[in-house]
Amino acid sequence: MKILFTHLLNNYTGSPRVLANELSFLSKCENFDISLLTSKTDGLLSHIENIKYYNNGYKWSNNRIILALLFLHAQLRIFFFVLFHKFDIVYINTVLPFGAALAAKIKHEKIIYHVHEIYVNPSFFKKFYYNVMKKCSSEIICVSAYVQENLNSFNLNSEVIYNPIKNTEMPLEIELYLRKKFDNKIVFMPTSLKEYKGVNQFVELARKNPDYKFTLLCSVKLQEMRNYFEDTNLPDNLNLIGKQDNLMKFYSEATITMNLSLQDKVIETFGLTIPEGFDELTPAIAPAFGGPKEIIENGKNGFLINPYDFDQISNAITNITKDFETYKQFAVNAKNSLSKFSEEEFTTKILKVINS
Repeated sequence: MKILFTHLLNNYTGSPRVLANELSFLSKCENFDISLLTSKTDGLLSHIENIKYYNNGYKWSNNRIILALLFLHAQLRIFFFVLFHKFDIVYINTVLPFGAALAAKIKHEKIIYHVHEIYVNPSFFKKFYYNVMKKCSSEIICVSAYVQENLNSFNLNSEVIYNPIKNTEMPLEIELYLRKKFDNKIVFMPTSLKEYKGVNQFVELARKNPDYKFTLLCSVKLQEMRNYFEDTNLPDNLNLIGKQDNLMKFYSEATITMNLSLQDKVIETFGLTIPEGFDELTPAIAPAFGGPKEIIENGKNGFLINPYDFDQISNAITNITKDFETYKQFAVNAKNSLSKFSEEEFTTKILKVINS
């Protein structure tokens, strides 16, 4: 079976991370011939074995006019590539590569959408993307019930398949492992370098909590982070880290994982960093909106908060780390709540959609 996967921008954010895991699994299946049409940029989709790569010509620009032209150029390349190549299935990751859907619809090929986002700017594009998906899709996969609820308002039928986590074995010397994490007092936030992701809030939290170390890891080069904060007086307990291929080291050292997406600007549709942290026994603090509500049990494996309420967030940090036994309970609860995010369940459901 020939499958074309399409993703607009290959980088180090959540949606390519999920797709990379999916491709790594499917590429080992003998009955699949897999191609990937994405940007020729550095990212998590690079160098996956047994995958045929094709370049859509897209790349990021901070100039909006140039970015719009690059986007249009990429959609045309995607459209004509799909139009002149034969595939059994065209698998569209995120709603953005709509050119693939239009071309595959003309050829009556099966079209699977994997929807990660509901916030699209400018807002009139959202209606366009969703209408294309409604007219073209054979199957729609949502990363959370929150995304599915939003699709229902467009009368789109879909299935929820949660993003997968490897769910590694519990450490043998769990007391020693957790004691080290507890003593580190590290609050870790992996995110995009965007204001709406709460990076400025994270800096202010570090300033208000000098007894803790705060680590901000963004999916860009370190110099870009320094440029972003060049007019900000950063506190001494804040550590900036540029993009990384593997975040497990940071999760394993962190005491708490944090997500501070600002709900009046964007609502997290899933929040992949939360269960990734859970796998390393790291409790989480995240907004009480959208996808995180399906992952965090408030007061059990973390806390759901308002990203604008610094006192509430500071209290959540204190409540998780007030003593070792309390922290241990939060950490073990986090690890034990990963069953619905297993790779086995994810791959079983994905294969069912592909083979249906």
